Order: sequence, then structure tokens, then C-alpha cells
Amino acid sequence: MHTWLLELWAAPAALGFALLFNVPPRALWLCAGLAILGHAARKWVVLLQGDIVFATLAAAILIGLIAEWWSTRRNEPAIIYAISAAIPMVPGTYMYQSVQALLGIASLPATETGEALLVTAGVSGVKAVMIVLALAFGIAAPLLLWPKRSSA
Repeated sequence: MHTWLLELWAAPAALGFALLFNVPPRALWLCAGLAILGHAARKWVVLLQGDIVFATLAAAILIGLIAEWWSTRRNEPAIIYAISAAIPMVPGTYMYQSVQALLGIASLPATETGEALLVTAGVSGVKAVMIVLALAFGIAAPLLLWPKRSSA
């Protein structure tokens, strides 16, 4: 399968979470489209030798900007588009690697130190936290940069 076709798998994940969060049916296509676009943007930045954390931040900012723009046109909250589109980029692999390494340390005999496992757990855990923070800041960036003005 062509590697760019793998980005299409972000759509079912986004749609699943959108349905779980009771997103209106008329907004589901945009949630799926934003998820594909975000995944593709992150992959593009990584292919350009970017770090996964920076790539996730760039993709989340893109998702946040488009969601904010679209929400003003539809008079709906941007969060219904942005959150479900960003959830497929949650770093499950890094979280899994971190927990597996910690469980490996727990099952070591007393004579072994487990330094390599501890390093793997730390690096994977820090990377997972940084990616989650990048997602949060990226989605919130439009509101932080251009707060909505009240009409009063």
C-alpha cells in the first residue's frame, strides 16, 4: 500500500471519536477531512527531517486554524472539529513503549540493573508528553493568538 494512503486511516478514528462526542452529523465530513489533513501535514514535516514533536505542533496548529475558520462560517464551536481531528495523532506507540519498558524493569531479576529499559521508558514517556502538549497548544493556538472579541 502506498505510504500516503495510510493517512486515510486517520478518518475512521476521527469519526469514531466525533460520534462518541455527539458531533452533529453535518460536521462529520470536516472532522474526517481535518484528521487526514493533520496526519498528512505531520508526515510531511517528518519527511522533511522535522522532529515528531514539532511536526505534531505544526499539524495541530493547522487543524486549529482551519477549525476556527470553519466554525466562524458555520456558527459552531471550533472544538467539535479540532478535538476529534487531533485525537488520531495521540502518541499511543510512545506511551506503549514507555509502559512496556517500565514493566520490563519490574520483572527483572535483582542482579540486573535495567538501565537500558529505564532510558527507553524515560525517552518514550517524555516524547509522549511532549506530543500531547504540542497537540494541546496547537489546537489552542488560534484562540491564544486571536481571541474573540465580545460585541458588548
